[in-house]
Amino acid sequence: MSMRETRTAFLTVLSIAAASLVCAQEAPPTAKPRGEFSPIDISDHATIVSTKGMFFAEGSTVERLVFPDWDPKTFAGVPFQLVDPQGDTVRNVILLNGPQGTTPPRMPKSVSLPCGKSAQAIHFLSGVSGWGAKSPREQGPVTMIVRLHFEDSTTEDHSLYDGQHFADYIGRFDVPKSKFAFALRGQQLRYFAISPGRSEKIERIELVKGQDRSAPVVMAVTVESPSK
Repeated sequence: MSMRETRTAFLTVLSIAAASLVCAQEAPPTAKPRGEFSPIDISDHATIVSTKGMFFAEGSTVERLVFPDWDPKTFAGVPFQLVDPQGDTVRNVILLNGPQGTTPPRMPKSVSLPCGKSAQAIHFLSGVSGWGAKSPREQGPVTMIVRLHFEDSTTEDHSLYDGQHFADYIGRFDVPKSKFAFALRGQQLRYFAISPGRSEKIERIELVKGQDRSAPVVMAVTVESPSK
């Protein structure tokens, strides 16, 4: 092979290598395989009926979160189990404590849900609160903490912030770390997920009220097991 042929072959190899590098850099990351979904039945842990006024007066028609029906819902590929309030007679959502209004001061400051399995993600239909943010906030106060209690008695906290994960329920207000999921008449319900930092089995999921002045609402929770 002549010097010119050798140089041409070398440049061809370099071009192929460069093209391969560009393709590799432009290729989207591979999506993490989904695990098995296990919706949690919150009926024994719900604190209030969402088809009545939840913050000031039971008769208020705007202080409610009402689905057209209470069949299971799916958002972002995640199935959720709702609790049917059977009109307005059965508690169907978790409302945590808050200092404002008539009802929130009487609500619990924490609620624990059974889990009994390891998880790669825990998904929530939530992200809304009474007196929540109506626009994004760089670093708002903590609205709610998801505290994971593992079988070895250790815990792991995931702090969720007003104006980042949570927004006011009263209308469509978008914040960066949750997604708009459902329009419930004029109100909204949002979606977010947390990823546990450990693979051990989670005994229970504790929802703890943060230090801000809002009253957070959780409609449904689904645990996603690690993919196989």
